[in-house]
Amino acid sequence: MSFAGVRIRVHRRLNVLNTNRLAQRAAQALEAAGTGLASAQRRIATGLRVASAKDDGAIWGVTRMMRSERDSWRVANDSLARGSALLEVASAGAERITDLLTRARDKALAFGDPSLGSAARASLRNDIQALIAQVDQAALQTSFDGRRPLADTLVQTTVIQTQTAFSGTAPVAPLTPPSLAAGIPNTSGAASTTFIRDGGPNAGRLDLYLDAYSAPDILEIWQGGNRVAATGQAYVPGGAPVGAGAAISGKEVVSFDYNPAGGQSLEFRFNEGVNASGSVWDVSGVALQALAAPVPALTVTSTPVVTTTSSATSYEFTSDGTGQTEPVAARPLTVEALGLDRVDWNDPAPLLGLIDEALTSALAAGTYFGERQNTLQLVREQNARLADTLETGIGNLVDADLAKETANLQAVEVRSQLANQSLAMANGQSNWVLSLFRAGR
Repeated sequence: MSFAGVRIRVHRRLNVLNTNRLAQRAAQALEAAGTGLASAQRRIATGLRVASAKDDGAIWGVTRMMRSERDSWRVANDSLARGSALLEVASAGAERITDLLTRARDKALAFGDPSLGSAARASLRNDIQALIAQVDQAALQTSFDGRRPLADTLVQTTVIQTQTAFSGTAPVAPLTPPSLAAGIPNTSGAASTTFIRDGGPNAGRLDLYLDAYSAPDILEIWQGGNRVAATGQAYVPGGAPVGAGAAISGKEVVSFDYNPAGGQSLEFRFNEGVNASGSVWDVSGVALQALAAPVPALTVTSTPVVTTTSSATSYEFTSDGTGQTEPVAARPLTVEALGLDRVDWNDPAPLLGLIDEALTSALAAGTYFGERQNTLQLVREQNARLADTLETGIGNLVDADLAKETANLQAVEVRSQLANQSLAMANGQSNWVLSLFRAGR
């Protein structure tokens, strides 16, 4: 291209007016600089390098879990703080009761002086009764958050159970041979035991009355190499073989049809091949009856039994981030709990002993509350250290280096200004081409 005899070489890229590639690259640089500028400003404003999952999803997820764990340790410490407050109140109450009982003991010692007159003795009695009343009042008034650690009594738990008794005795059966009528001796032990008895020449149904008591036992009866009866197996008419015996407790009648043609030798195998340590069993009778006789059944008698168990009132406080708890037991120091309501003023001789026992209980309660305070304090300190460690770890992962971010902000601002200038220059290049045409006029 020439203007006024002057040849001018114009770069091909500058001849394109519809697509300004230089402007596009400058706009991209400006957008990147703007994004970097916004990120740097956000980090400086919040102090966080990772403020959301958008910044770094992996680190954000890890720190969220760490924050949850940190908060759980702090929640546990809040619970332990309530426990410590309860123990502090309980300790103060126990100390107050100890002081009252100490004064009551001094007066009880004086009350036993045989040289006292009736007026002095009556005055001491009134003083002792007043001190005992103050003990009861102090125990009842020692309270924190609805809990009374010096007055809450034992929790009575009543469980109604049903005891089942089995009754049944072997009937008189003329067919029973002498070897079976003599019975099988009572046995207890840890090893299997086998008795061999002669079933006799008469066929019939053989019923054995077994009591295995509470520890389970197994009995199998064998005839001619066949298991013809066993505990836990139903009666099978005709003397057919049955399955292996099952361990049973309590009473059971084991029956089978006896036929001497299959062999008169009967084996009674108790706990064969099993450890029967601690087991006790008893065969109360063996009867051989006609096959037509009814199969005996045990009578079941159920009797309700009321069992009452007691456990001390205990308050549970969360002790760690996994939900474990630290118990704080109540130590009742009321007049009833201390046994001071049993004072017989007509026989004041045991008075000093009763007060000594009450004083021992009060001192033991104060010692217990003090020890539990120390324990809870140690747990709280450990929890606080764990929470602080997690807090430090979270900071190492997400906190921004403000010095570095400030320097980065300045660099991003410079890049943004340069990108603006580059974009302005790129947008002005098409006008520069037009100026060449104007210059050639």
